[in-house]
Formats: sequence, structure tokens, C-alpha cells
Amino acid sequence: MPGIIFTSRYLRNAGAGQVKNLLNYMATRPNAEKLPDPQSGEATKKQKDWIEKEIKKQPGLKSLFEYEDYVKDPTKGNASGLIEKIAEQQIGTADGIENYVGYLAKRPGAERGEQNHALWNGSDEPVNLRRVIQEAARHKGRIWTHVVSLRREDAERLGYDNAEAWRELVREKSAEMAREMGIPLEDFVWYGAFHNEGHHPHIHIFCYSKKPKQGYLPNRGIRNLRRSFASEIFHDDLLHIYEQKDETRKEIKDFFSQELKKASAKSYGTNPRAEALLLKLAANLKTAKHKKVYGRLDKENKILVDEIVRELSRDKKISAQYESWLGLKDEILSTYQDAGRARKSLADEREFRNIKNMVLKCALELSEQELSQDRRIAAQTALLRLLKNISRIIKEDFERQKSEVPLTDKKLLRKLLEKKEALGQKI
Repeated sequence: MPGIIFTSRYLRNAGAGQVKNLLNYMATRPNAEKLPDPQSGEATKKQKDWIEKEIKKQPGLKSLFEYEDYVKDPTKGNASGLIEKIAEQQIGTADGIENYVGYLAKRPGAERGEQNHALWNGSDEPVNLRRVIQEAARHKGRIWTHVVSLRREDAERLGYDNAEAWRELVREKSAEMAREMGIPLEDFVWYGAFHNEGHHPHIHIFCYSKKPKQGYLPNRGIRNLRRSFASEIFHDDLLHIYEQKDETRKEIKDFFSQELKKASAKSYGTNPRAEALLLKLAANLKTAKHKKVYGRLDKENKILVDEIVRELSRDKKISAQYESWLGLKDEILSTYQDAGRARKSLADEREFRNIKNMVLKCALELSEQELSQDRRIAAQTALLRLLKNISRIIKEDFERQKSEVPLTDKKLLRKLLEKKEALGQKI
């Protein structure tokens, strides 16, 4: 499991009552100075059935720390913690929120200040809870709710077991949050609350734009924010890893560089099918009326371009280079996300989509030539040029990524050693 859980949801056209209940829940949950003792004994049938039903409806809940605890040890206490967390997650959605709020409002854990509520923002001025609720309840646009959760041992070790530390972190990240959500900073409104939950202390961030039509948070933005929060929270850990594991980090870069070098030493092969497809595409483009860019091609010609790229990616040299690129990419991503990255073919890899326009440009040049008996030779020459360009693009992106190889951890080191062993190298 990754070290941090970051989730984002939003309410659309939420009623005043929903917004009021949400803010009241965030701000006034009674504080639990002492962590609750876990309940012993196996989870009840009612608990198990409720959890199973919710997980079926929302498979993404399996990413929660509480779910991992429950699966490892399905006690009443862990089941209760998961049920409470799932219930809490529903606050971030309009559907079914009214069914949960009554239950949520009674839960312990919020750290209160002198104002007798837990809500805070970037200002040093006291937060008027009633006014915040009124303003938010009148808001007609989207309202986002982010939850950032840590394990208890990490929160205590890294100093994120109190509201002040979280408040400073969110204050630092507020400009980045606004940018990722497409909201000008001057229009960005946010509030936070720290819930000192038993095994998994976490914060809720409630935010929106003063202008109702502003704001949009794509999946890419959520990933960026998750990575940003994780990098800051685990900064000292990562710095230590940089200092202690620099040699291993160099090993990783050298290992993949050697693989790329071996791949680049291979020779290009011939591909009669790619030649035939390229000539067919060139003939089609002579009469095509659409704009000559990949995104504007008709279905038939798009299929031709995709097939040409697939055929070129079967070249032994290109295939070996691309495998090295994929390996390095996987290592980079493994440091900040738990789920494996889907391995796409070169034709389907978004980071190399410019290759498709290179193929199209090549076919256009062929279509403008007056070809006769040397058509095949011209196609072969064009394909060789394409292969060289694809090779160059993969190598350039490989070098860019190599400079961004993040911090080595035990998981990364283990993977490296396994790869060496599989290749018969001494460990």
C-alpha cells in the first residue's frame, strides 16, 4: 500500500442542509483525547454484509487503509473502523448523504481549537462557523471535499498528528490546489479540519470557487495533488533515502541504460506488410478531403496509421528499446502509486502519439511523388527513416526520464535485484 491516501469528490447542486451537515460534521465532531481500544472478536454478520454491499457498489474503497486492516484482521473493531470510514467518504457525494450524516455527526475524533470547533483556513483570524455554513449553503457551483489520510505510526513519526501541522501544510498547498482545480487564487475558498482518528488520522478539505461556474478537477489533477502532498509529508524520509541509497539509484539508471544500449545496437529489419500499408495510406491521402493530421483522419485511414505503428513496433530494435523505456517508467511510478501501470503497446502509448503524425507525414510525402516501378524502394526508404526517428524519440525520452528517477526504496531495490537475477547477473 502507498503511504498516503488522497481522495477527492464533489457535490453538485447540493442542498443547504447537506452543506450545513457536512461543515458541522467537519467542525464539531467531539475530540477524542485517548485513542479508542479496538473491539476484539470476529466481525458480525451484519457488519460483513454491510461492508460487502458497499464494496460492490464502490470497488475503489478497497484502496482505504481501513479496508486493508479489515482484510488482514476482520475483527469487530476493524469492521467498525471501515464502516465509519466508508460512511465518512459518502459525505463527499450528493447521493445518499442524508442517510449518513446523522451517524457521522456522532463520531469522535476532531481536534478543536479555542473556537470550540475544528474548522480552520489560511487566515489567522478566527473562523466563524455559522457564517461559513451560510456562505457555503448559498453556493450554486461545485463544492469539493478532499480527504488526506495517513497511518498512525507515520503521522506520529512525521509530526502530522496535530491540526497545526496539517493547517500549515494545506496553507502551503492552497495555491497548487487552486491551480490544479482551475480556480484563480483570489477566488479560491477552502477550509480544513483534522480528525485524530484511531489508526488513520486524516484531514478533510472543503473548497470551492467564489464564482460558481469556475473549477474543474480531472483525474490528472487528483494524481498531481496526491503526489504533491505525499512528497511534502514524506520529505524527510525521502531525503534520507536520497542520502543513503544514492549508489543503488545509480545502479538502477545504469541497469536500464545498459539495456537500452544493447537494444540500440540491434539492426533494423524489413517489414513487407508495413510497406504495403504505407503505400495504401499514401494512395488514400491523394483523394482524402479531411485535414492531414491524425486527429482529423477518417476511420479507415486512422486504422491504417495505427497498424503501421504496430508493425514498426514489432521491429526487434524498436521493441527492445521500448521495453527498456517501459521498465524505467514502471520503476518511476512505483514510488508514489501502488497499482501497476497498464502496459500499452507503442501504438497506444499516449506519450508517443506524435509518432502517428510522423507516419502520416511520411505517407503524405509518398503521395505527392510520381512513383512508378520504384514505389517499393521509396516505401522502404521512408520506413527506415521512420524507424530511425522512432528510435531517436524513445532514446530521448528515456534520457529525460532517467534524470527524473525518484528515490530508491526497498521495493525498488528488490525489483532491481530480481531483474539482475533473472538475467543471470551476480547479485
